[in-house]
Amino acid sequence: MKARIREALYIGLFDALPLLRDPMLLVVISLFAFLPVIFIFVFADQKSAVQSLIGAIVLTFSFTGLFASQSVYFNKQWFRFQDMFVASKVSPASYALGLSVSGLVVALPSVVVAMILLVLSGPATVVGIVLVIATSSLLWIGLVFVGFAIGATTKNARRANSIPQVLSIALGFLPPVYYPLDRLAAYPIAQAFAMLIPTTHAAQLAKYYFGILPGLPTWQVWVGWAYLLGFAAAMGVFASRRAHWVDP
Repeated sequence: MKARIREALYIGLFDALPLLRDPMLLVVISLFAFLPVIFIFVFADQKSAVQSLIGAIVLTFSFTGLFASQSVYFNKQWFRFQDMFVASKVSPASYALGLSVSGLVVALPSVVVAMILLVLSGPATVVGIVLVIATSSLLWIGLVFVGFAIGATTKNARRANSIPQVLSIALGFLPPVYYPLDRLAAYPIAQAFAMLIPTTHAAQLAKYYFGILPGLPTWQVWVGWAYLLGFAAAMGVFASRRAHWVDP
């Protein structure tokens, strides 16, 4: 187990080197999830702005999982790094986790800033912060598998770049992540559809543990955890069956 974790950390640091050498890229990647927060802060009230900070944290984890597909594709098809990892008996799980860790290292400053702003905006417990990170990390694990499957199966560079961007819009900006789920109460079909999206459950749980949704029923909390666990497990099975670690 320790060896697998060490493999993931080394791969993650190796993949993050080009980004760490250019600090401006860190700013751009951080702002990607923070732009909606800025607009909501300017045009809405403080409560909405606080909720949008939760969305920025959840989506930062989500984006780093999805955009691992680009590293998987280029390492496999262009640079042939994956062949070296296969020859060295690196685990596919360690490889996928390491590539996503590289994105997480780069996006970590934005998560820290959002956490600090949330703590300053109202009372927050250590347990609440840990549970927010836990829900976001569980979503991240599921989307790591999705990104790995996309990068390992596509043969086209444009698809490797465009599919994660489309999915990030569908999973991040359209569902009630930055805004409250109650905004869809007048549209029952839209609200039901939103509950099928994993980022919705992660955002709802994160808002609940930060005290923004204190009235969330207990059964919805359990459903949210069960959904995220099931999503991560299902995507793990999907990636193991669809993504070829070694080309036939």
